[in-house]
Amino acid sequence: MEGKCKLCHESKELIKRSHLFPNFMYNGIPDEKNRMIVVSSAKPLEKKQVQTGALDEHILCANCDNSVLGELERYASNIFYKKSYLQANEDFEQLTPNPNVNLIFCKKIDFSKFKLFLESLLWRASVTSHSMFEDFKLSDEQEEELRISILNHHPLNEASFPCVMMTCENEDVKTDFVGIDPNNKDMVKFYINQFTYTFYWGNDKINYETISMALRSDNTMIVVKLAENDWHKIRASIVDAFRTASVPNLPKK
Repeated sequence: MEGKCKLCHESKELIKRSHLFPNFMYNGIPDEKNRMIVVSSAKPLEKKQVQTGALDEHILCANCDNSVLGELERYASNIFYKKSYLQANEDFEQLTPNPNVNLIFCKKIDFSKFKLFLESLLWRASVTSHSMFEDFKLSDEQEEELRISILNHHPLNEASFPCVMMTCENEDVKTDFVGIDPNNKDMVKFYINQFTYTFYWGNDKINYETISMALRSDNTMIVVKLAENDWHKIRASIVDAFRTASVPNLPKK
């Protein structure tokens, strides 16, 4: 199918399906037959089996999907997802600044590549028509700012759409969940398997603490490492949000 690619804005042959979140971010979720269960708040009583993550059709050309975004995805997979970030090593330092706070200090994260990868997650979530993201939308100006940044391989500065990541300190804890909480002004939370990604924009949300935790231009980043009980509370919060969103769509008694 020929059409206008959402990233390069050129009229080209568009690929049939594009992943909104890369497949490696779903690692461990599918069953032995590589199947996952998807439930939509629009039809909360229906469960659909799929064999891949969230997809959108005919939104990107092959070059933008495979080369521009694919390069960023390969970097994120290799530098972060394929390494032992919960163990002390040359890339990740485990910190406990006080008894109630555990952090991972990421020492060798390429700012340009990982920043663009994070931007791509936020941009794709906003431009897609997929039902998972139907309640989330950036402004046209924000989408365009992200699009130009990604297309030109020129990352925005560390204070633009900073993202704070969290994970669970117990690597064996069940994390097989993907969702989104778009119901806060000037921020959005993506729950993607073993991580939460919280993006901020707007002057009232971006402060020194936020920027100090997010990816920095000196190629460092902090990931908050939550205790198992706190992680379960966060996981439960998005399930509760889903239930609330589902109520208007449940059959009337």
